[in-house]
Amino acid sequence: MNNQYQKVSPTILVIDNDPSTSALFKRLLETKDYNVLTTNSSKESIDIVQRVMLDLIILDLLMPEMDGWQLCKAIREMTRTPILIISAIESSEIITKTLNLGADDYLVKPVSSFTLMAHVKNLVRRHKTEELALPENQ
Repeated sequence: MNNQYQKVSPTILVIDNDPSTSALFKRLLETKDYNVLTTNSSKESIDIVQRVMLDLIILDLLMPEMDGWQLCKAIREMTRTPILIISAIESSEIITKTLNLGADDYLVKPVSSFTLMAHVKNLVRRHKTEELALPENQ
């Protein structure tokens, strides 16, 4: 019996001002069969969010052009895609502010690959479940 359905890998956008960090996250996520797009530009990230159906957005707060808080808010106004903040800033006030602006989760750098992958898997799974629960016209 042929399986007529092909598994589609979730697509993740990594937005980080440091190209080496983006590349590291990309390599790590691709080992778990995620499709990964990366950008180091706030403006380009807005364009990608508008054009591509994403399952997760990983965002650093320290970005050029538009800071991560502004970017998080702008992305949240465009999509319900989960946003995972990964930042070196570990102030409880900043974390609270970021979550209140629409981020779904927050991890402090450096973060272990095991912790990162657990959070990614959880957010993608939850997003897929919510997508299935939505009426088709939404």
